[in-house]
Formats: sequence, C-alpha cells, structure tokens
Amino acid sequence: MKRISKILSLILSLCIISSLTLPLAYAANEKKNETTQTEETDATQEKASPSEISRAQAEWDVMVYLCGTDLESEGEMATTNLEMIKNTIPNDSVNVLIQTGGTKKWHAKETVGIDIATDKLQRWSYGEGGFNLEEELDNASMAKYTTLSDFITWGEKNFPAKKHLLIIWDHGGGSSTGLVVDELHDKAIMSLEGLERALKKSGVHLDLFMTDACLMASLETAQAIQPYADYLIASEEVLPGYGSNYEEWLQSLYDEPESDAPRLGSNICNSTEIMYAEKGDDGSLKGLTFSVIDLSKIAPVAEAFESYMKEVVSLVPDPVAFGQYLNAVSKTDRYQERNMWDIYDLARRGQKGGISKNTVKKLENAVDAAVLTRVRGSYHPYAHGLSAFITYNGTTDKLDRFARTCKNPWQLAFLDAVSLKWDAPEWACEVTGEIPQLKPELYTVKFETENNNDNSQHLVHINSGIDSGGSICYEIQSFDEEYQEWHDLGQSEDVKLLSYNDNDLTYTADFTGKWPAINDQFLHVTTKDVQGHTVLMQATVRLPEINPNKLMKLRIQAEYPEGLSNQIEEETEADEDEDHVVLYQFAGLWDGYDSSTGLSDRNTYSILDLAGLQMEVCTPIYSNYLNKIGDMRYNAPMTLDFDIDVKDTVLPAGNYRMRYSINDMLDRTYTTEFVNFTWDGSKAVFDPPVKTS
Repeated sequence: MKRISKILSLILSLCIISSLTLPLAYAANEKKNETTQTEETDATQEKASPSEISRAQAEWDVMVYLCGTDLESEGEMATTNLEMIKNTIPNDSVNVLIQTGGTKKWHAKETVGIDIATDKLQRWSYGEGGFNLEEELDNASMAKYTTLSDFITWGEKNFPAKKHLLIIWDHGGGSSTGLVVDELHDKAIMSLEGLERALKKSGVHLDLFMTDACLMASLETAQAIQPYADYLIASEEVLPGYGSNYEEWLQSLYDEPESDAPRLGSNICNSTEIMYAEKGDDGSLKGLTFSVIDLSKIAPVAEAFESYMKEVVSLVPDPVAFGQYLNAVSKTDRYQERNMWDIYDLARRGQKGGISKNTVKKLENAVDAAVLTRVRGSYHPYAHGLSAFITYNGTTDKLDRFARTCKNPWQLAFLDAVSLKWDAPEWACEVTGEIPQLKPELYTVKFETENNNDNSQHLVHINSGIDSGGSICYEIQSFDEEYQEWHDLGQSEDVKLLSYNDNDLTYTADFTGKWPAINDQFLHVTTKDVQGHTVLMQATVRLPEINPNKLMKLRIQAEYPEGLSNQIEEETEADEDEDHVVLYQFAGLWDGYDSSTGLSDRNTYSILDLAGLQMEVCTPIYSNYLNKIGDMRYNAPMTLDFDIDVKDTVLPAGNYRMRYSINDMLDRTYTTEFVNFTWDGSKAVFDPPVKTS
C-alpha cells in the first residue's frame, strides 16, 4: 500500500507540473507563430518536435530534402534510396534527417517499413531504432524556398552537429530552370534564385551541399550557394535514377565521422561510380558525371569566365571571326538539351576560334583548382566538372529566368547578341556598354539536292555565306503497302563527305540497305550523342508491365571501328568491297522526358533490372499525305534477356524515302524534301529530287 501511495503521489505531482508548464509552452509557441506570420505570411508554420530532448552534438548532420515527385510515384526511386539508408548500421556520430513531400504516391511502406503521407510534409530521423517520425506539417510546396529554409533551420536547431551536409533530391533542369519539382503543387519548380534565398534565410552555413538531381554542376549553381556553403557536389549531366550510393558513403561516414567535407565528397562521387559498375549498368556508368567543387575557388572561375565571354562578344561584329569561333566550339561537351556547356572544354576549343591563349589558360587553371574530384564516363570524355548556361535560341521566358540568377554581365551580353527578341537587363548593359547584334542570316545554311549519274546515291550540296559548320544526318522511312502509311526508321549519322570546294560541301548518305534491328524488328533510332567513333543512339520502345502508357528510350551504343564516313573519301575498289561493320551494345533504358515539366526523367534501367519483362518495339507512322507524325505502331512483344541483340539487318525490298537533316552553327535545324527510292535488297534507285534551297 505504501508503494502504491507513493506512485499516486508522484503521478499527482507530475500532473500539477504539467498543468503549469504546458500553458506557458503553448503561449510561447503562439507568440513565435504570430511573429513568424507577421514577418512572412507565406512561411511554413513551425511546430514543436515530438522528440524534444537534449542531444549531444554529433559530428555531422546529413539533411535530405526528399521531394519524391514522379520519380517516386512512377519509379520508386526515392524509396530505393531510403532502402539504401536502411541498410546502414548507424551510430550517434551522424544525424540523418529527411523531409518528405511533393509526390502523389510513396512506395516505402512495404520495403522500408514507414508509411509516408502524401497530404503532409513529414520530417524523419534515422538512427539505431530505424526511421522515426519527428514532425508533421501542413502540406506545402517543396519548391517554395521557405519550405526548404525551415527544414534546414529545424534540423540544425533540433539535431546539433559540428558539420552539415544538405542534399536536395529530385529533378534538376540546369541553370535556367532550377531544381525541385513538386508534383502536388502545379509542378512548381525552385529556381536558383529561390535556392539562394532559402540558404540565406536558414542562417545555417553548410560544409557540403549536394544536388542529387540532374544538370546542376554549373558555375551558376556554385555562385548561388557560395556564400552559404563550402563545397558543392553535383552532376553536369542527367543523373541516373539510383542517384548516389547512399549505403556505401553513409556507412563510411558512420565509420569515419571525423571525415572533412572534401573527403566525404570524394567518397560520395567514387562510391557512386562503383555502384553502377557493380550493378552492371553500363549505360548509367558511361554517362555518369559527378564532381566536388571547392566554393572558395569559385570567384577566380567566375572572373576568368567573364573575361572569356567578353572576348567572345568582341568577335560578334565580325561574321567571319565569329563563324570561326562557332565552328571551333561546336563539338564542346554539352548536356541533355545542349544548353549546358562544360566551361573547361569550351575554353580549350575556343582558343582555336580566336580566344586568346592567356584567357583560355586562366579559365582552365581556375576550373582545375576549383574541381577537387571528378567522375566522368566514356560518353563525356571532355567533362571537367563545371558547366555554364549558353544558348543560341532560348525562349524569352527561359532567358528572363536565367537573367535573375546570372551574375556574369558578358554572358548576358552574349545571350542578348544572339537573341533577336531578348534584351539583357540594364545592370549588365551598364557594364558591357552597347551590345553588338548578330545577323543570323549570315550563318544560314543553304543547300540543294541531286542524284548521282546512275541515281544510286542522293547527294546534298551545303553552302553558306560563312564557314559551313554544324552537323548532318539522314533520315529513312519505309512505306507499308497494307496500311498505306510511312514508317519512320529514324536517323543515321553515317554520311560521306565527298568533296569540299569553295565553301561547298557535298555529302551522300552512306546507305548500305542495312538498319539496326532486334529479332528482325527494325528500330526507330535517333542520335543522342557522338564521340569520335562512337554514337549513342536511342530507340523507341514500350514496356507494358512498367507503364503501358509511356514510351521509353532503349539506349544503344554504336561503335564504328573504321570511324564514321563523314570525311573526304577517295573511292577505291578496296573501299567498295570492304564490309561496313557497326558493333552495337545495349546501354540500358531511359524513361525520357517528363511531359508535364519538360525535364529529363531520371528513371533509368539496366537490362539486368528488366530481364524477363516484355518489350515492344515502337515505330512512328506518317500518313501518305502528311510529313508530321500521326501515330505509333507497336510490334510483337519480345522477352528481354541477355541473349537479345541489336544487329544491322538488310531491309526488305520495297519503297522508301530519304531526307537530310542539317544543323547549322547556331543550332538551327534544316531538312531537305523527302525523295522516294526503291530498294531491291541489294541496290537503291532514287527518284529525281525536287530542287530545294
């Protein structure tokens, strides 16, 4: 009885204390919320953490801003990374904090064991007890800068640590677009300007900032975050769907918590490269770029890039000089939509186009000093870890958005010079003075077509007022007699440069009557990238078991052992008899673009991931009267396995048509008229072409 009496007395005392302290805490929180709303009405309301306990200072805070978007709802990619985190053995030297939101559906309940809400923002910790829900907030856009800043502030306040790593997980679209797309809030996207505001408002200085997102290893990103972070980890190219190797690098941080930011950054980059190699995901491995950038060294890079762009702008008034520059840099390593350029490679090539050696070396040396760790696959042999936004034909909306972030007046002057309908902001003009205007008509490619004497080849003559740079490919379509429609087989880079005379280039398609096929099903192939003898192709396919409503891209690496034919040829009997062998290799599958945002999808798959699934080869079709795409034909399904192979296969005899597609030095595309031809299985005979120019 005495024991029970003591317990009752203790409970009564605790109740009295609680009744006194709870109103005081409630009043304090109410006052704080009123103050916050007065200062900024759109800020996310702060709520008390359910696990308000005194914590010892950890070595690292790892804060993951996990905006799931369609990458999670359709591809379960965020869940995959949560599984990787779950596979680590944690300790109290590292705080792992995660904010979830921004997607229509989470898949983590079965595989990770946590039920993530779609109608709320949630904050989780991960430790020895697994994942723990720390806090729930009203739903708000993850693309809003205040949502991000509140998460950073909350993490630093409630989970103290000596060093801080912030990871932004989601889509990325490069410097002009930004990153973080919220699927629940009209596909809102956070601009670099918004990111900068978020970091400033948080008041937390980061040792390491990482974008687990595409296309964000740019000078513009680095400049935006430089005042608020010491190092940046990011990718110049589209980042594969698995992102970084969380299991490997996080475990190494648990085991070696005294690691500084450069060492941790290096571990993240290198372990990610190892992960794709071990998965056998050859396509992702060869396309991977990841770099660690010392933000204390960004100011010299920015200064050198300003000097470089100033010299480029000075070339614009001279059409010949500027044409030579455009031609010299036309093969620069560029990413996805080709408006993010590797600045080291740009400088290196720019020297051959009239940029002074001192300016080039200054920029190269500055990039080398700033980029501490660099991972680059064979698809990007000239990637050096830092890109910048440059476009010849950007929309006014895209350029306006970029101008709000860009800090380089000469970069804006260049965009003004090449854009007829866009003007640089006043502040930039005050620095650069009068901006020269490009005359695009001087760089317009002119062309005409004809057949050779026996009509076995279809030729195109290309010329322009300036040097005829750019690129050329040919496109093929076959006629289906049953449906009376044209089936688009896509394009080939394999053309011969027959002659070059007085600025006139004569090309012919190196058409052998063969086309890439799987099990005799001919592919619709387009070119994604060309590096030396290697062409990275994409073929349109559908995997009904993954998504019956979405077309995917089968990535294929084509290796031309003798090189592409677009060089001056001296025809000989030996050349004619020599087999033109192309070696093909699967490089995985890719979801393509998110149609609602226009951003690159990160959902990539290796053949190992998809073994046993059914795949349908898809062929775009054109009516007999229209040149534009009208529909899609789906071929008989085939099972994906390791025996499946792409081979050059002889096209069946029938009626076909061909045209050339030409890109000029300003990234403008021209197409010749289609010319019909017959193929008898061994020889092509072309109809006389319509004269075009």
